[in-house]
Amino acid sequence: MLSTMISLFVIVDPLGSSSVFATLTKDMTAQQQKRIAWKAVTMSILLLITFGFVGQAILSYMHISLNAFKVAGGMLLFVAAFRMIMGFHDPEQLTSEKSAYKDVSNIALFPISIPLLAGPGVLTTTLLFTTEANHFLDYGVLIFSIVSIQFTALACMLGAGKLARIFGQSGIGIIARIMGILLAALAVQFVVDGIKAMVF
Repeated sequence: MLSTMISLFVIVDPLGSSSVFATLTKDMTAQQQKRIAWKAVTMSILLLITFGFVGQAILSYMHISLNAFKVAGGMLLFVAAFRMIMGFHDPEQLTSEKSAYKDVSNIALFPISIPLLAGPGVLTTTLLFTTEANHFLDYGVLIFSIVSIQFTALACMLGAGKLARIFGQSGIGIIARIMGILLAALAVQFVVDGIKAMVF
């Protein structure tokens, strides 16, 4: 359970997501921010749980082995980790790329839910843990972890102003990069485990 929660926490990065959320919604009222945060988290939870279970059927239908998916998923997670380390979602970059997020009518879906809270990396991690589940308790732990991390992200987004004052933008950036390094290590482990299982 602990490893599942840590893995999801690292890749969702609630602190980093809250910083991005604050940048994208800085011109909105507190009520609008709250509504968007709740909508984004709700959509993310539903998407992750659904993909976690439907994803297995998709793998079976396409005759993709778990080990092959581990290798591919690990590579995808490494890309996500690299983006975190390089700061591709820093508030400064988002501000300089406003054109990509100029449509605020559905900002809860894009980019807050996807790709911040339930992007390819989170979806891949969820599916990897789902395929390794052996009984109902494992599925229950995974669902609990998804909901817990998403609500942690919700709390961070709603308290983004306080967090920014406590950690500062530099502090949040440093934490995000540390999370990226940990995620890179997790990604490499997925790749190694997949290759070892296929070769040996």
